[in-house]
Amino acid sequence: MSIHAQNITVTDFRLDQTDLTAMQEGTKVLDPNGDKCALIKIETPVDGFTFDVGSLGVMKTTRRGGEIWVYVPYGVKKLTLSHPQLGILRNYPIPCSIEKGRTYLMKITTANVKMIIEEAVTSQYLVFQVEPVDAIVELDGEMLSVSSDGTAMKYLPFGTYSYTVKAPGYHTQTGTVNVNSPTDKHIEKIQLQSNKSQLTITVANDAEIWVNGEKKGNGSWQGPVVAGQYQLIAKRAGHRSTTKTITIGAAEDQTITLDAPEPIYGKVNVSVMPAMADIYIDGEKRDQTPALLQNILIGQHSVRVSKEGFTDFTQTITVQELQTTDVVATLLASAANEVLAVDLVPAATTSPNLAIGNQTYTVNGVTFTMIAVEGGTFLMGATAEQHLDAYSTEKPQHEVTLGNFLIGETEVTQELWQAVMGNNPSNAKGTGQFPVERVSWNDCQTFLKKLNKLTNQKFRLPTEAEWEYAARGGQKSQECKYSGSDKAADVAWYATGRSHPVKTKQPNELGIYDMSGNVWEWCNDWFGNYSNTLQTNPAGPDMGQRRVNRGGSWSKTVRECRTSHRGYNPPGYAYADLGFRLAL
Repeated sequence: MSIHAQNITVTDFRLDQTDLTAMQEGTKVLDPNGDKCALIKIETPVDGFTFDVGSLGVMKTTRRGGEIWVYVPYGVKKLTLSHPQLGILRNYPIPCSIEKGRTYLMKITTANVKMIIEEAVTSQYLVFQVEPVDAIVELDGEMLSVSSDGTAMKYLPFGTYSYTVKAPGYHTQTGTVNVNSPTDKHIEKIQLQSNKSQLTITVANDAEIWVNGEKKGNGSWQGPVVAGQYQLIAKRAGHRSTTKTITIGAAEDQTITLDAPEPIYGKVNVSVMPAMADIYIDGEKRDQTPALLQNILIGQHSVRVSKEGFTDFTQTITVQELQTTDVVATLLASAANEVLAVDLVPAATTSPNLAIGNQTYTVNGVTFTMIAVEGGTFLMGATAEQHLDAYSTEKPQHEVTLGNFLIGETEVTQELWQAVMGNNPSNAKGTGQFPVERVSWNDCQTFLKKLNKLTNQKFRLPTEAEWEYAARGGQKSQECKYSGSDKAADVAWYATGRSHPVKTKQPNELGIYDMSGNVWEWCNDWFGNYSNTLQTNPAGPDMGQRRVNRGGSWSKTVRECRTSHRGYNPPGYAYADLGFRLAL
């Protein structure tokens, strides 16, 4: 007996005792409870169907030759078939028990098949709009490219698809989505929920607060943290640190009061003649000679003994716990004025000379190298080696001529940023050799002004043309797809979940590291469309709304790591995968 509705008719439904498709690796599908789904093979050449089994939900649909495979949880009782032209077969009562990992055959006939196939729309766009905008989007296991405004899209056949959206510091979200409208694209808006907690720490006496080895502030600190275990330490010079270990769950705010560090004392015996001279410890008057000073904090101190008509006596001492440090001297009668010497660190006054090649600079103990790039003429944009991976923003390719310049051997590191700025804004803090990130284009300008004052140089961001020329290897270019290789894994960190220390992949032809992957790099230019005219030392548009980013990052796919790929962001934006490189 057949069952039909409008133009859809079921002529047979039965268990296939010999078919093991639903149980085999590669073709089995698991439901949310980890059980094997049942597989219904529907014999029909017609596309555009959607299926519904009620609250249990369809796990997956896919076409295999002349069949549509529909994966459902075991135990379903009814099946609804819908088609935009053929109509709906609603709540078809399945005539047998649906069991785990078993395969069933269903035969249907449809009216006007040829006409429907010719006219039916069976594919549509699926668009994801995600927050945060640097989230990773996976669809049926495939990572989609996410634009800088948090949009990912793909043109798909009608069906049910599984997605995963994830980002550091946020709860991962998974789900399924049905693409079935012949007229409207499907928009899926996903806002990830932060898994960070708010941690508040206070401690008396303005002591330093350290969290997992990183100083956070003095006296009090409040900030977001992810779930995990944390070691909290209160420190103060001359005091015994106090420590507390806590465990924080996801979205679990905590307020912690640390015990104040305990003072550690020694003694200072000041035996200086003549008597009744004033004794100063670190500029504070403590007594008059002779004196045994109690409760002096351990560590280094400056001792000064002063009396009118005599030359001051000064000495630096180190006080140790439960020990007495002696200061013995005789003041000399003198009316001479004391002369204080101040050591000045001269600023660098040299300028880079490309004739002698690469240049090395040291700022506040941190050394970095600038690579000399000999100028020349090159093709910029979607050149042949980029193949079909090039986006429209990379076209047309055009000829550019550049003069000599210097560019950073590596991305600016957290160590160098700390030496110049006195802080570290990075999200993924590691050793000093991790690239600094979470810095905006505007932040880079502040850094450059301070660096130039310290070095008496004129460091700047590279132009977009300089960046691409250096990434391609300059006059030593081997015309690679990525910076230094046609194999991205040799030279780039991408789709890894976090940044990595610089110089841990191979350099390019000029000895420059990480121009593909690791973190995006700001360029000086406003973003604009390319021209096919010959250009000399181009600096981009005169105005705009977004500045250029180059190189791809740890959070992106390999396609974004190509030497010609262009990104862009407003100059005030700062992301956990966005840093920069120096030019001169």
